[in-house]
Amino acid sequence: MIDNNITTTVDLIQTSKSLIDDLNFISQNVLIYLPLIFFIFGLIGFIGNVFTYLQPQLRSNTSCIYLLCGSFIDISSLSVNSFSNYLAWQFGFTLPWSTSSALCKLSLFLLVFLTHLAINFLCMAIIDRFAITCDHTSSFRRITQLRIVPWMIGLTVITSGLSTLYAPINYDLSPAHICLSTQPMLTTISSIVLIRVIPSITMITFVLLTYRNVRRSRGRVGNAVQTNR
Repeated sequence: MIDNNITTTVDLIQTSKSLIDDLNFISQNVLIYLPLIFFIFGLIGFIGNVFTYLQPQLRSNTSCIYLLCGSFIDISSLSVNSFSNYLAWQFGFTLPWSTSSALCKLSLFLLVFLTHLAINFLCMAIIDRFAITCDHTSSFRRITQLRIVPWMIGLTVITSGLSTLYAPINYDLSPAHICLSTQPMLTTISSIVLIRVIPSITMITFVLLTYRNVRRSRGRVGNAVQTNR
């Protein structure tokens, strides 16, 4: 009986050791390539977006302009984050973000800013589609004019930058030379509200408003057809 228990215990130990070895192998030889895989797929998507949005029939579409800007921001974010992580893990090449407090704050600002800016450009594309469904007499429809687009892009960049200021304020370089949040709870709440809640509410709101405008337009067209009959 005792021998059986000892044998079972030894088998469990060997199985656990084998499992740990397998997990270590995966973490050292597989997971290290995930950032590179993400970057490659992101680059393929970026090239596809550029090829699509630069077609002659789409170049003057203001919504496509915002989506194209968002694609540039996405690939920039992947380059700064995923690709740099792969270089750090594979070749030991690291950016000097952890050498000073200023660089630490700058790295967090860029990380959050690029993420926020990409989301805001998507919001702008949705808002633009809402504006195009408004009445021709509506002042809101002016934002669909090409001459207004540079101003809207600038406004999007400024608002994204202002909304990102919590990152460099709440992060600093620790004694272990790691960028850490000095106020984790405040940082988490700010991130959830500014990057997730507000953009989500904005998108849903303008999608519903666009749907309402489309239904109204169809109703007016239907009434006009019946009147002509």
